Amino acid sequence: MKSKDDMSNGDFQKLLAIGLNDLSIQRTLLENEIQHQRDDLRTLEQDQAIEKLERNIMLIKKDYEHFKEFSDPTFDKSEATYDVD
Repeated sequence: MKSKDDMSNGDFQKLLAIGLNDLSIQRTLLENEIQHQRDDLRTLEQDQAIEKLERNIMLIKKDYEHFKEFSDPTFDKSEATYDVD
């Protein structure tokens, strides 16, 4: 297994972009599920499900903001290179 030090800055930035995209998709899916839950008649179970979904969204937001701090806004994805052994 390669270490993090074996990764170029371009590879790291590309990995961050992929991770941030994934977190955005997860957040959107959870927000859609919350809307679906809210469209149904409210019950205690639905309220608990919505609370759980909202907690998950908050965790995703925290992860997104944390990883976003490492992202270089000027990064050009074409900079990513792959070493072939």
